Amino acid sequence: RSGGQLEWTDGMLYPVLHRLQREGLITSKWKTADTGRKRKYYRLNTKGKKALATERQQWFAVHQTLAQFWGPDPCLT
Repeated sequence: RSGGQLEWTDGMLYPVLHRLQREGLITSKWKTADTGRKRKYYRLNTKGKKALATERQQWFAVHQTLAQFWGPDPCLT
């Protein structure tokens, strides 16, 4: 969705998932894939969905505020 602007590696992703799990925002479950390999699947729980909604509202407010300053064609030079 970032159009190649953001690239995630395992070294970035898994610490975030572990922190979210420690905070009780996601749950995980081990399953065996069709290949026979075990995989861990993560899912937002109710607390995580509420936290996500709050974060989205805050980011939307930040976005709107910055858009007012920058306008449709920001010039940063």
